[in-house]
Amino acid sequence: MISYERFKNAVRTDLKKYLPEEYAAHKLVEKKLYKINRCVDTFRLQPPGPAADHGPMATLNYQDMYRSIVGGAKLETVLQSIARLLQFRMPPGVEADSLLLQESKPDKESIHLALINHKRNRQLLKNVPHQDFLDLAAIAVLEQGPGSGYLCVVTNDILKDLDMDQEELLKTACDNTFHAYPAILEESQLGLNAWCEGSTFGAVCLLDKQLLRDAAEQLDSDLYVLPDSLHLLFLVAVKSVPRAIILDTFRQATLLEPDALDYLSDNVYYYDRRQDSLKILRDHSKLPS
Repeated sequence: MISYERFKNAVRTDLKKYLPEEYAAHKLVEKKLYKINRCVDTFRLQPPGPAADHGPMATLNYQDMYRSIVGGAKLETVLQSIARLLQFRMPPGVEADSLLLQESKPDKESIHLALINHKRNRQLLKNVPHQDFLDLAAIAVLEQGPGSGYLCVVTNDILKDLDMDQEELLKTACDNTFHAYPAILEESQLGLNAWCEGSTFGAVCLLDKQLLRDAAEQLDSDLYVLPDSLHLLFLVAVKSVPRAIILDTFRQATLLEPDALDYLSDNVYYYDRRQDSLKILRDHSKLPS
């Protein structure tokens, strides 16, 4: 099996062998795209002349295409598939709607909140308005509604189109999120599961102090907060499990999927109900008596 880098070089040098003659003058344009928890190596064909003279072009990424190689596909077969995909054009009506969507100003009601890991997304965050929170970052995303998935992360460029500053953006995102996506507590074998119902980023409920207060009262204990993913939190009564066991068990679990796309954190958080405070739990953190 060829390596990922050799595969990218093969696309650069051999792709045009599988394209019609009309694509001879097209240029292969590559760009790194930073998304939540991942960096994507994208590529597309760009026709000669000003970009404004042609509509949206198909954009692919090397990682997705390389999965076929890993799965056993022949290089020639994958290159042929890439060539077909890059020639795809949307029907005229759909293409016009796509261009209109790109040019339209985002609806403020579509702005919602997400929590992501700061360290894993440090490159993305360079161009994204955010507020640090523990080892995480609160960001704004555009969502069409409950269960719809998110359209995109709000970048500094989108923020300019919204005529907002960062503080107003994140406050709007917070207000919209907790109005549209109610925080849920559900009993589980560990204690309680917590998430924001309908949100792509359900673990944003970590920012809801009232949810933590309610959970602590329900379990009659301070809380260990275990971030299962971007979507879900596990809340465990401190009185039910020794700290060493909870830390070791959680660390072992996160090691199983270190590159998960829905990764949030490999830290356990501690909610002190008397102080109404949340912090990262360390091996030797002083805990309330």
